[in-house]
Amino acid sequence: MQLKSIFQAKNLSGKTVLVRIDTNVPLKGKHVLDDSRLKQAVPTIRFLQRHGAYIILIGHLGRPAGKVVPSLSLKPVGYTLGKILRQPVKVLTLSSKPEVIKNESKKGLVLLENIRFDKGEDNNSQLLARSLARLGQIYVNEAFSFSHRATASMVSLPKKLPSYAGLALINEINSLENISHKGKKPVVAVIGGAKISDKLPVIEKLLPRLSAVLVGGGVANTLLRAKGLKIGKSLIDNKEIKDGKKLIKRAGKKLILPVDVVVDNVSTKRLEARLKMVNKLMTSDKIVDLGTETCRVYAKYIKKAKTIFWGGPLGLVEESKWRHATLALGRLASARARRQVFVVVGGGDTVGFFHQHNLVVDFFSAGGSAMLNFLAGEEMPGLTSIGYRRPK
Repeated sequence: MQLKSIFQAKNLSGKTVLVRIDTNVPLKGKHVLDDSRLKQAVPTIRFLQRHGAYIILIGHLGRPAGKVVPSLSLKPVGYTLGKILRQPVKVLTLSSKPEVIKNESKKGLVLLENIRFDKGEDNNSQLLARSLARLGQIYVNEAFSFSHRATASMVSLPKKLPSYAGLALINEINSLENISHKGKKPVVAVIGGAKISDKLPVIEKLLPRLSAVLVGGGVANTLLRAKGLKIGKSLIDNKEIKDGKKLIKRAGKKLILPVDVVVDNVSTKRLEARLKMVNKLMTSDKIVDLGTETCRVYAKYIKKAKTIFWGGPLGLVEESKWRHATLALGRLASARARRQVFVVVGGGDTVGFFHQHNLVVDFFSAGGSAMLNFLAGEEMPGLTSIGYRRPK
């Protein structure tokens, strides 16, 4: 990995550390709806505090495009983070005098206002990076989920200070490298969700390491259509049919498609759920979940796996009646996690589903698009800027 952890930093006492965290959390008015990304930064913050460092946090929210947008202020985030840490977090604007920011950081935690309020952030401005660098002596990246972006706080700032990786970021990379490079074989991927476009590069990159790719949701529907099967009114990604055909040919026996599915007849107003073989679908059928035989087939691969990556639900899980496949196979993966198998679950919908049903695995990735980019082998500017090199 070749990354320096903050554990390796020496003489932290009395130094000001700039920590880039992920504050891009869902808000409803002034209330944070999900604080899991904020909680990820807590171990690093606590570590720095125990070693006598002063801390200035840097984060963003939404896409204000270089303008001050009151609804995207980090003040609610600072308040929620303060509750988590049980100490006040002062939110200061970027226009505050450097002396004021430094002095406040010596009194307690400081969170700079939405860094994207400054157009220099998205433009990777050297001027903004220099002004931020003057505030501290050390930089820490604790925002894996934004590390695929080449912005001032992710790329230029760390090059101007001694730079380290935060504890959660190290954990994220180690866990994802278990999927892409280091994990025990057989490696099995469970891929679902509505869109196949963002999953195809991941499947193709991981294919040499994978023993099987088990697909569900819109991903499976698109591949079934690419195989020439009729899928009625089911959700598909029409633009990806051509690439789906290429994947089917390249993956060969590694790609495991559903053999039966649960369908709803959309030509009637009442619920008409039926179990059908995938080659028996009608034009009025809509695939809503995997069938029982498909679940049995998929379970055999999950039981044999030593490493599992799961991204995306296998049915329309927003409706409780279409959660059976995701829940049954999720319970199986969870039961094997932390023992014989290393299980990583990623993607907001999937992580939320596992949490909702109290399914525990080895690692939940909050990386979102960054996770998919990482697994697809794409460039990660925010990681490269602090010295990360991919394993060969």
